[in-house]
Amino acid sequence: MDLKPNEISSSKMFEGYNKRYKHYSPVLGCSMTFSVYFPPSPSPSSKFPVLYWLSGLSCTDENFIAKSGAQRAASREGVALIAPDTSPRGLNVEGEADSWDFGVGAGFYLNATQEKWKNWRMYDYVVKELPKVLSENFEQLDTSRASISGHSMGGHGALTIYLKNLDKYKSVSAFAPVSNPINCPWGQKAFSNYLGDNKSDWEEYDATCLILKHNNVLARILIDQLLPNKFEEACRTAKAPVLLRMQPGYDHSYNFIATFIDDHIQHHVQALNL
Repeated sequence: MDLKPNEISSSKMFEGYNKRYKHYSPVLGCSMTFSVYFPPSPSPSSKFPVLYWLSGLSCTDENFIAKSGAQRAASREGVALIAPDTSPRGLNVEGEADSWDFGVGAGFYLNATQEKWKNWRMYDYVVKELPKVLSENFEQLDTSRASISGHSMGGHGALTIYLKNLDKYKSVSAFAPVSNPINCPWGQKAFSNYLGDNKSDWEEYDATCLILKHNNVLARILIDQLLPNKFEEACRTAKAPVLLRMQPGYDHSYNFIATFIDDHIQHHVQALNL
């Protein structure tokens, strides 16, 4: 069980490098992979701010790195991209792979409280363990300057993690996020199994509920959305700045993400004061 990340692949892109690592996670109780895009370094002492990307249902850490094209803007702006996996893997929990929207590939970026799913603690992995692993093993990464983004389930994760940790992240953005999961079938299925039947516990992982509890959100939230949702209304009620852009005609795929990812990178660059 090697806690130190071991490089398992590397490829050059826009003068930087996509690298993939594997390490043992005590938080999740299994080996995990994560991907990093390191932009080109102007000097050996350069330190890059980080943008965490949380992927959606059934994805791994590789989808965003392979499909988004975000490296072009990240290389230009000097931002490292960090893409964790979406759930624990290899634990052989009964039923973990029975459906595409729950279990393996569907960690929902929460800390499960139900005994069967006790290893599904992606919230702690993303917020606590992974930043520590990065800061202790990659001196070129400045994890004190961090922003967060994501797509679909990952957009839900990005929004909720940001709202619960305003001191850790400079900004947030999301593509078609599940922003009110307590009122959608995916969220209800995941939350009831991971968190139990107490719906007050569900609200701690629902961005629309969380935004109403926070009146100190100062950085503008950027969302590219396919369908109207209740999050924008909740932001208005909470007086939280949000730019929600409807993008008609696009589907839920990485074609949608690749079209607008440069805007999101620029959104975070401004917040990171680069």
